[in-house]
Formats: sequence, structure tokens, C-alpha cells
Amino acid sequence: MQQNILLMLSNKLIVFIIISFLLACDSNLIYQKKDFIFGTMIEIKIYGEDKTKSDIVSSEILEEFHRLHQLLHSWEKSSITEINQAILKKQPINIDNEIIHIIKDAQLLEKKTQSLFNPAIGKLIALWGFHSDHLPSSIPNRKKIINLVKSFPKMEDISIKDHLLISKNQNVQIDLGGYAKGYSLDQAKKILRQNNIKNALINIGGNILAIGQHGNRDWVVGIQHPRAPNAIASISLKPGWSIGTSGDYQKYFLAEPSDTSNEFILVKNQRYSHLINPHTGFPENKTQSATILIPPSDNSGVLSDVLSKPLFIETKDQKITLAKKLNINHFLIIMADGSVMISQNMLNEINWYDEPDAKNIITD
Repeated sequence: MQQNILLMLSNKLIVFIIISFLLACDSNLIYQKKDFIFGTMIEIKIYGEDKTKSDIVSSEILEEFHRLHQLLHSWEKSSITEINQAILKKQPINIDNEIIHIIKDAQLLEKKTQSLFNPAIGKLIALWGFHSDHLPSSIPNRKKIINLVKSFPKMEDISIKDHLLISKNQNVQIDLGGYAKGYSLDQAKKILRQNNIKNALINIGGNILAIGQHGNRDWVVGIQHPRAPNAIASISLKPGWSIGTSGDYQKYFLAEPSDTSNEFILVKNQRYSHLINPHTGFPENKTQSATILIPPSDNSGVLSDVLSKPLFIETKDQKITLAKKLNINHFLIIMADGSVMISQNMLNEINWYDEPDAKNIITD
């Protein structure tokens, strides 16, 4: 008999496929370096620079990424897990300036997104089994989900004074999985500037930052098809722009209808992904993916990482309204039924490989 819960690994580690169009350029002008950090593939491309300099700068960026991995990890030993232990014990904890900045920034973004982005729901994410290098093998207890939602942990529960952090809600457990990659992109941007690198592309598992150009043209990236092992479209990233996505095909498991545990009403092949709605405690299942473009700014990496989450989670009838509220002018959302919601700005820029039926496209 088929198991009640089918554990499935995504057939890809990243949301996007980087598509390197090198036909018009000498490939020797591209320096590439890869690593595996944050549980995903890291790729650095530097164009038109001396190989030795490119190697030194790339190594500096990767060293910074390893540092941030150790600083911000949600369940391995890190500054964040130390904070979470202190909150659980109702004890204050001393934190440094960088963590203060990150937490205050996350608080502002939580408020801006009406808690659809909520890094305080680490207990919910752990309950669903996503605080592990292995995907879940069972559906969590419904009562535990409901109790955590009722306690409504939020970043606003955290207060910081004189470098001492304390939370008034013991159920707060910080998880910066939807923030760390974007923050790392912004740190990489600083390193590139400090070293006078004019043209580069940084990819952290599908969160991508473009610096300058690839020769005499913009960097081009592919947008992952959420239900196929290929790109659905490509788009040019203008200098300084970032792109990010949230998709239900990275971390998920499928539930079989025969599984009636915990009083769940199960639908065949229903996906339960790591993208959990903080207001319900359940993974959002009406959206396949949400992709956004963010123009140049000091925190464009963070915004490209963070703001795709609320756009993914928000209800269909409110997605466009939310995008406008968050000043997201370039977005592509693929719904569970395959219909597409896309801004006119994105539609003007995108190059479809697998173009959806026109009648299934909704523009802002």
C-alpha cells in the first residue's frame, strides 16, 4: 500500500535557473565560482576583471556568506538559536549591533506586510517539520497548530534596550529563512563596491543581484517553471536590480487522501510547503510561485527576498492590491490552477518560453 505521506524532494534546489547567454561574448571574460551555503547553491559571476582579483573578491564574498550562515541559521547553533533559547527561558540576552539592525528591520517589514512576513513563527515552521535538512514525513497535530496561531507570536513582541533583547511572548521563535539570503546579497553588494567590481551577478538559490552588465548587454536570468524542470520565461536584469521568488516546489511534501489523521481533510496530491501563512498556521496552497523585481537600493536584496513571501501568501483577490501597497511594480504570480497574475511592467519585460493562454492572464 502506498504510504500515507509521500515525502518528495524538489527536482531543483533553486527557484530560478540562471541562463547564461554567452553567444555574443568571449566566455573567458566571465569568472565563475560556486559553493553550497544556506542549504542551496551559490553562484558568483564576475565579468571583465582580472582572474586573480575576481578570485580574491569571490572568496571574500563566500567567506561573508559562511559567516552569515553561522550567524543567522534557524536551527543549527547560531546567534539566532541562542536568542530563541533565551526567549524560551524568559531571559534577556545581549546582542550586537548587526543583530539589532536585522531584528529592527524585520520588525518594520513585518508591520509593512501586515504580518504576512513574520519571522517570529519559527515554532510553526519547526512544527511542520521544516527545521531540518530532511523534509517532513507526517502532518503535525492540528491542536498544536491552532494553539500556536492563537498565541500569535510576532516580531513586535521583541523589545531591545541597551543591547538587551527580551520577548514578552514565549512562543516567539525567530526564523530568518525568508530574510537571510536577501541580506547576504546586500552584503555582497558592499564587497563588490569596495573592490570596484563593475559587472557581476550573484545568485543565492534563486535570489539574484545584478551589478553592471554582461558585456554590452544586461544580465539575463530564467524564471523557473513551478511544475516543470525548466524555465517558463527569461528576463533582463538591469544594473543594480534584484529578483526573488517564493515557490511551493522547493520544500514540500504531498499528503494522500487516505491519511485522515489529525482531522485533516486531505486532497490528492495536495502540497504542503514551507511557505506558511502566519494567520492560519497552514502552508499556503493556492499559489505555485511569486516572482518580483526590485530596483536598485541599499536593501534591494532584502526586499527581493522578503516581499515575495506576502505576495505568495495573500489571497488571490488581494494580491494586486498588496503589490501596489508594497510598491512592487514588477511581479509574476502563478496560481495553483495555472492562471497567471502579472503586472504590466513585468509583462512588458518578460520573454516567455512557455507562454500561458491569454485568457488565463490577469494584469494589474
